[in-house]
Amino acid sequence: MHQIDEFESRFRRAEREAYVFADVPIDSVLLLTDGSRDEANALRSSLASFLPRIATAASWRILSTDDYHNVGELLERIDAEQTDLVITYRHLQEQSFVPQHSLGVYLDVLTQATAIPVLLLPGTLAEPISLTDRVSQRVMVVADHIAGDARLINYGARMCTVGGTMWLCHVEDDAVFEHYIRAIERIPEIDSDQARVLIGAQLEKDAANYIETCIGVLKEVGPNVAYHADVTRGHHLTAYRQLIDEHAIDLVVANTKDEDQLAMHGMTYSLSVEMLDVPLLLL
Repeated sequence: MHQIDEFESRFRRAEREAYVFADVPIDSVLLLTDGSRDEANALRSSLASFLPRIATAASWRILSTDDYHNVGELLERIDAEQTDLVITYRHLQEQSFVPQHSLGVYLDVLTQATAIPVLLLPGTLAEPISLTDRVSQRVMVVADHIAGDARLINYGARMCTVGGTMWLCHVEDDAVFEHYIRAIERIPEIDSDQARVLIGAQLEKDAANYIETCIGVLKEVGPNVAYHADVTRGHHLTAYRQLIDEHAIDLVVANTKDEDQLAMHGMTYSLSVEMLDVPLLLL
């Protein structure tokens, strides 16, 4: 039995999730605001400079304050537009009451009720942070389970300016890790000290191996940018804040959806609410 278990462990260690690069099409962009058309057009101009790889999208459309009056109307309009990317600010239509601990009702619903990626601009609608003289040259893809997530990585590559740099990052949640280690410590048949070392190393190795595979493919067929990996364990928000600051990141790409949940992915929601200074692409 021990030999069978050992063979199975080696077999599973040899398994790697296949990564397939795809150049994500972004042919139509919807700019969502509750300001005037003139303000939206000015913002579109700065976005074209910030994201040169989507500046040539065939269609740029604007939904402004007169085009929708509630969340239901907004979702109907977006569904009718059939766009590839929505760009907007936090706290849409909430100038009188700005919630500090959420994205606002429109964004909370939009990020979960549609499959369309949402580019969240820095700052809030009431206090936007200018993108003037900024270019998306340093893009970071973040995940707590990056293995097998080709879509996340492909969107990161799509948003990075040619000649820029892309980081593929995985932070293993230390709180979750410690929860399971404490359970293992209560099982006398398991050497908990050894389990801590081996499980920790394997979790990081799995992520590092997948990222290594992805970078190998991207260097062959992906955009002409530099690729780097960063795999660590720690508190999600603190670790990502450190990585973003350390690498002077221009754009963060993250998943919003959890299977079997209506609410946004917890780690991404924390990033979205607390990191107002960095644009976020929410998938």
